[in-house]
Amino acid sequence: MYPTEKGVPLLSRYNIISLLNYAIWRIIGWQKKLSAIATILIFSAAASAATPRVIPVWPGLKVSPAQRAGHSFMKKHKGCIILHPVLWPTLTIFPAPEKEADGCAIVICAGGGYGVEAISLEGYRVARWFNKVGVSCYVLKYRLPQQKLPPGGVPWPLQDVRRAVQIIRAHATQWHIDPHHVGVMGFSAGGSLAALSGVHWLPGNPNARDPLNRFSTRPDFLVLGYPTTSMMPGIANKGTRHNLLGLHAPLDVEKYFSGELNVTPLTPPAFIFYAHDDRTVNHQNEKRFYAALRRNGVPAKLVEFKRGKHGFGLGEKGTDSTQWPRDCVRWLKKMNFISHRHLPP
Repeated sequence: MYPTEKGVPLLSRYNIISLLNYAIWRIIGWQKKLSAIATILIFSAAASAATPRVIPVWPGLKVSPAQRAGHSFMKKHKGCIILHPVLWPTLTIFPAPEKEADGCAIVICAGGGYGVEAISLEGYRVARWFNKVGVSCYVLKYRLPQQKLPPGGVPWPLQDVRRAVQIIRAHATQWHIDPHHVGVMGFSAGGSLAALSGVHWLPGNPNARDPLNRFSTRPDFLVLGYPTTSMMPGIANKGTRHNLLGLHAPLDVEKYFSGELNVTPLTPPAFIFYAHDDRTVNHQNEKRFYAALRRNGVPAKLVEFKRGKHGFGLGEKGTDSTQWPRDCVRWLKKMNFISHRHLPP
């Protein structure tokens, strides 16, 4: 079962009905059975409606039910954190309210150094915030790498985020999404993943046997929060690089997975932000990626906040880092990816 933000497994509809059934029978007795049944159904429907839908990224993966469940733990202020290994990637769907939605979609990739995923702090909470401005969000639980590249050389996380973009485009009509307004957002190592999705994307193949491969994996825009965009010595976070590429990756591999060295004029526009007092990620990660975008004529915005440190999610309370979501929305509106008129409080 997929964990909630509070770390409690989601109750199945059967369990909700059973618990309510027992409580109501004890309180009002058997003589009001019909009324109780109606109450149960109402509560069950409400609970079901409030539960985000979770879909597999690769339904054909041969993964046992036990491996699909994975492991998680709770950390104060950060909520649920998914633990290594992750063998069953999923998308948790947070559709924008029907009256607010305007067709924009974002795949969200939580950070964690490619060793864990802070999926509440940098996933679910961010998705709910952006829902308020009409953006549908898809929180990606990506497979964590095994400190080495898999056969074929494409890291599992990159395979997963590419597929997530294709899934959304394939369901654009059904999910009321503009297929040209699909972005990828990532934080820390998730920002590394988002940047890689923007520099190493695949065009759609109209003749592909797999229908999803007929859609491009290129995001239409990127949102990068305190990202590790480089794998180069002296710039990369050592733990993040080790988890993605292994301990002794050759130089050509480090260069290939350094976003700033692979930007082209076709790289998507990007909104990048970080805090000046971040001591975890070298600021050259953000600055060099931004400079590469500008050199290639790609629209980009770089925002430095005074305080927030590393891993602040929606922003560290009492600091200017809490401003980034609103700044991002203004940028998305300026770039015509969203057209909504108001910002949430």
